[in-house]
Amino acid sequence: MKQGGVHLGSYVRAGRLLPRRAAGLRAGVVVLKPDGVMGWHSTLAREELLIALEGRFDVDIQRSRGGRRTVRLRDGQCLLLPRQTLHRVVNRSRAGARYLYVTGVLET
Repeated sequence: MKQGGVHLGSYVRAGRLLPRRAAGLRAGVVVLKPDGVMGWHSTLAREELLIALEGRFDVDIQRSRGGRRTVRLRDGQCLLLPRQTLHRVVNRSRAGARYLYVTGVLET
């Protein structure tokens, strides 16, 4: 919702939080049912911040030199993924999970 030049969004429901015109920053909410998976994808040239809003889920990360690492996130925890990180998000619990993602380019 646009109000006086600013964009107001809600993380209560799944979906895009920012308008498409916000070229430098993207954000949205993902809801994963039990055993749900957000398949393998890369952050490409952007960093990605994952923030656990509800439940718990795992982030499987493909290491550049082979092998995988799994990081478990619970309510209120967050994980910053560097550029070009191949990863997937998996809900291995018996309850639903919800998380917020924010992608952008960090200044170095």
